[in-house]
Amino acid sequence: MSNELRALSLVLLLAACGADPAPGASVAAAPPAPRARARDPELAPVIEALEKGRGDHALALLERVEGFEVTCLRARAFALEADAVGALRSIEEARVLSPDHPDLWATEVEILAQLGRTTGAAEVLQEGLKRCGNDPALERARGMLEIASSGRAKQGLEALERARAQDPTLPFLEWPLAQAHLLCGRALVADQPLEALAHARAAQRSLPDLVDARELEAEALTGAVRLEEALAVYEDLEREGRSYGETPGILHQRCATLKLLERDRAGAVEHYLAARARGLSGEALGFGGQVLAEEADAALERGIARADSADWEAAEAEFRRARELEPESLEAWNHVGVACFERGDYAGAVEAWEGVLSRAERTGTVLPDPVALNLARAARLAGQPDHAREVLNRFLDGEPEGPRSEEARALLLALEAEALSAGR
Repeated sequence: MSNELRALSLVLLLAACGADPAPGASVAAAPPAPRARARDPELAPVIEALEKGRGDHALALLERVEGFEVTCLRARAFALEADAVGALRSIEEARVLSPDHPDLWATEVEILAQLGRTTGAAEVLQEGLKRCGNDPALERARGMLEIASSGRAKQGLEALERARAQDPTLPFLEWPLAQAHLLCGRALVADQPLEALAHARAAQRSLPDLVDARELEAEALTGAVRLEEALAVYEDLEREGRSYGETPGILHQRCATLKLLERDRAGAVEHYLAARARGLSGEALGFGGQVLAEEADAALERGIARADSADWEAAEAEFRRARELEPESLEAWNHVGVACFERGDYAGAVEAWEGVLSRAERTGTVLPDPVALNLARAARLAGQPDHAREVLNRFLDGEPEGPRSEEARALLLALEAEALSAGR
């Protein structure tokens, strides 16, 4: 989008917050009179470029073409490229060619509105209506002037819709229509979210990729307590590279609360997990932290029952679920290691018991089980003898005369013997 379009977008968004009458408000809206005007089909690529905000491309296409319509389009292209002098000069050139053509007056009104010169635009609109009468292009220009004026988004939208009704083929309508719907929606989102939602989606019908409209949709859905739909919109936007801070996490937490009210505890747990993954702290999760802890305890109990019946695959699944619910649970990490070891997944056991040791060291927790020795055994069976020796040496450095020290030394000797027999 060009600098001029960005500037106009800012003007329009700022205009939503007042209620002052537009400079052209005294110009009465004429009743719709459906009509269509023939346009040069060879200029269709130029119009398309302008509607996409590509003033540079439009100017290149217009380089060796002349005529009234061409000159009006050139004025629009200069405006998109932030060349106000070039735009107004082209307007004067078009005036010489066809002083009473409605496109001349409409183009001038819209460019002046883009430049923030709303008083001058209103005067030009009055003169255009006097010379040309009611015309779809002038109705579009009225709409542009209204949405560029404080608090007049609704009137602007009505004018733009009249312009479309009068001439369904009228160009340069999609962007102002989208902006008008966006401004109307933003004015309603706090108190009337469903109406704001309708405006957000109407804006997207005009400009499907308008990020502001998609964000308004998410805000309106949130206000209407359609939280999962709002999350889906935010997640789509995030996949495109945008960031919304803690907003999605808070929405997940609110979804969890609703799920609990609906007696859907499983759904609540998933939303609490998502909220935590989004960065919400245990304190911010509030009751959600207790729910996750309770679910983790239940998963551990189910896993232990499976282990008692030697169903190690099912036990591991339950222990991993407990670890997901309580990532800092040493018990869950340790039980995953046991289940992996019993299933012959020694690499998985190494990963789990390494997790136990690192978390215990970080928190200063004294472990009741010989986790280091279990880790060394798993590393040995996983074909990681060097890792096993490292673990055992570190264990013996910390407990050279501990109750498990002799067992550790015996395991070290076994590793050395295996290395010698392998020719190391």
